[in-house]
Amino acid sequence: MKKIMESFNTFLEESTELPDFRFQAALVNRSEKDRGKEDVLNDIRSLSGVTIVAVREAEKPKPGEDYSLLSIKVDRYTLGHYSVRTIINSLTKKINRIDGVLSFSAKGIPELM
Repeated sequence: MKKIMESFNTFLEESTELPDFRFQAALVNRSEKDRGKEDVLNDIRSLSGVTIVAVREAEKPKPGEDYSLLSIKVDRYTLGHYSVRTIINSLTKKINRIDGVLSFSAKGIPELM
């Protein structure tokens, strides 16, 4: 009986593990002296479950704006049992509310890790 319970507990632990995923996104933010891109990136990093893996600079769309391509890794364990689409939509809304962000949008297909 003890062996059966151990097997069952192992099964429950493994079935609740959610894979992390990575997605690409485009970020346009105001380039200001008092609140620059590093401040915006730090605010994004501070969101629960988010790690910015890579930041790639791109052409500036307009004077006074910075445009970056981000590769963001998400730890689903900290965010709960939601679909990848739901998590990305929620993060997009939160990031678009950060002071200095003009536009944030996910690009491409998320990659499970």
